[in-house]
Amino acid sequence: MLKVQRQEEIVRLCNSSGLVTVNEVAELLGTSPMTIRRDMEELAQEHRIERVRGGAKSVVTVPQMVREFPHDKKRSQHYAEKQHIAKLAVGLLRDGDAVFLGAGTTCELIAQNLGEKSLSVVTNSISAFELLRENPNIELYLLGGLYRRKTSVLYGHLTEEALSSMSVDKVFFGVNGICAPDVMGHNIDISNLQRMALDKGRKRYIVADSSKFFRKDLFTFYTLDQIDAVITDPGITAEQRASCEQYTQVIC
Repeated sequence: MLKVQRQEEIVRLCNSSGLVTVNEVAELLGTSPMTIRRDMEELAQEHRIERVRGGAKSVVTVPQMVREFPHDKKRSQHYAEKQHIAKLAVGLLRDGDAVFLGAGTTCELIAQNLGEKSLSVVTNSISAFELLRENPNIELYLLGGLYRRKTSVLYGHLTEEALSSMSVDKVFFGVNGICAPDVMGHNIDISNLQRMALDKGRKRYIVADSSKFFRKDLFTFYTLDQIDAVITDPGITAEQRASCEQYTQVIC
């Protein structure tokens, strides 16, 4: 990661969390605490963050901050559409498949709808893990890493290291936005993990309800021509569908 990218991410982390520690940011960005301290000092001199003992805090007032919805609130948004998508995704699975389930409430619903399918499942989602851990038909792998409470996922350098030696048949990931051909996320570290996981799959699927189309976010981590299909709901407009079908299949 370039210095300018690293410093932009430090500012974003401060603005989204309010307060971050040096060690937390070092772990997230996979660099040394000494480097993060130097970055924070420079950013503080530019008045982009405020240095505090052991870390830094945002200089942006709370009403101006861009905040993600908590996981519980996301779970209730577009629930019927996500259930529809989850059932379509499950229909693509065959007994014996090795599957990666990414973060997000739609992937959580995929886990919930697996029924008696016999699968190997790799995930960094605590919610998916909790739904599957007692299922006798599932060989379950939980990737370790730094826990992000807001979205109930594990991520960071340790997660990527655990994933590096794996290969799966099918990968399913939720996204923050699709603006063809770009597939977009909000957090640079989680976006990097999503890219890495998708690269590990022989078949790659994006699961996204129709509200995610023509919607941009901070980071492009994949493009539609790199995936096998977008799985969505019937609410997708003809224009949205046409924009995606220039690059990949749309299943709805």
